[in-house]
Amino acid sequence: MTGAETLWGLVGLNSALFRNCLVGLTEEQARTRPNGSTNSVAFVAGHLVESRAWTVRYLGGICASPFDGVLEHATSIEQVTTIPSLAAIESAWDRVTEAIEARRGTMGSEDWSARSSQRFPGVAETRLGGFGFLVHHEAYHLGQLALLRRFFGHPAMSYRIGAGQERPG
Repeated sequence: MTGAETLWGLVGLNSALFRNCLVGLTEEQARTRPNGSTNSVAFVAGHLVESRAWTVRYLGGICASPFDGVLEHATSIEQVTTIPSLAAIESAWDRVTEAIEARRGTMGSEDWSARSSQRFPGVAETRLGGFGFLVHHEAYHLGQLALLRRFFGHPAMSYRIGAGQERPG
């Protein structure tokens, strides 16, 4: 198995874990910040959607900013005046996930070994190194979502694929 194949497996796992992190959360919980220096679930989840859309573009695909640019360049929650609803975030996640999955198998070894158009900390300066960092970035924020769901009294995030269920009304 190549490095790219391993990373694609993690993209699939992250896709499911994102959904599992949101199971059972209400809109109110998703918008609540545990304290003044902690992000909300909705902000982190929206950031993950934006990041995945950016990853599609990094891999040569086409994927517009999912929320009309509202979260595209935000580096903190204080920069955002409007955060999309959980339903909008989940819908956008499905669209960007389809777009990233469409990139699977489209790149050859010469594409992966090409110099990265971006610099990322701690990885080789190749497109594969950049992709690895971006997959790690998703996992980092999934950990934040998992912790935030526990803050609101929900059980730990499940690693079971397809463990998601409908969010309460």
